[in-house]
Amino acid sequence: MKRSGARLLRALVMLLCCMAGSLMAAPSVYLVLSGEADAYQRTAQAAADTLQASLPNVATIRTDIDALDTQTLQADDILIAIGTRAAQVLSQRPDQRLICSLLTEQSYSALPPAVAGQRTAVFIDQPVARQLALIRAGLPEWSRIAIVHGADSRDFVKAIKAAAPALGLTTNTAAVSSNQTLYNALQTVLATSSVLLAVPDPKVFNNFTIQNVLLTAYRHRSPVIGFSPAYVRAGAVMAVYSSPEQMGQQAAEIALQSLRGAPLSEATHPRYFSVSVNPHVARSLAIELPDAATLEAQIRRQEGAR
Repeated sequence: MKRSGARLLRALVMLLCCMAGSLMAAPSVYLVLSGEADAYQRTAQAAADTLQASLPNVATIRTDIDALDTQTLQADDILIAIGTRAAQVLSQRPDQRLICSLLTEQSYSALPPAVAGQRTAVFIDQPVARQLALIRAGLPEWSRIAIVHGADSRDFVKAIKAAAPALGLTTNTAAVSSNQTLYNALQTVLATSSVLLAVPDPKVFNNFTIQNVLLTAYRHRSPVIGFSPAYVRAGAVMAVYSSPEQMGQQAAEIALQSLRGAPLSEATHPRYFSVSVNPHVARSLAIELPDAATLEAQIRRQEGAR
């Protein structure tokens, strides 16, 4: 009996050690922020909340990119890079599972190659079809789209020009090389009554140019479609965008799928989105604009039908 009890005790100890080793070996999810900006913090918090709601036992480690100790990383850990800088630094580990969030498609495309299946992203850019759907839903009587853009936005503009005719829309575009050429470009594309579609190109639309862009469009009685709620507050009539919370949620959902054994999905545009409207500016332009909830619902119905 004593020998039998001793064997049982040893077996139990071994079992506990195996369980402990298994728990220690479980992959962790690192939320790596590019900095202290509010958008990064909100994205990280939404990702952490989503992870803990579905897998409360998963270790979620939140850190700034400058404070990340790469020596502690295990081969099967998942990294969620929040912002462009974190993605650039973490892409130097091409064999580590990496999910990039809160960065543009252009920034993602500029990253060095990764091992196949080890990297993906949720772009902050809205898909072309969604932006055109917003224009059609909110401004059905307008058929011309004006765009000024820099060299970095050429692919986006090509996609807009390719997709617009199917919706009965025409485009008038002008390339700009600096802030100095922006005004003339705006005058050119707004010579005929058009919707000005702002593109997220910091060389064209930035803190130094936003007021001039909005004022010039307003003088031409042209509504502006922005790409963020800040743009709408500044004077654009509406915008479709994904909030940091929505971006963080989707990145975490991809991580959860990977933790459950699924391969990383292809890099994609955001699934979740919101619409913001500025009814005061719309009324000043004699535009009857649906409310944000109506526009969101209409876009979702269209996307669900595809």
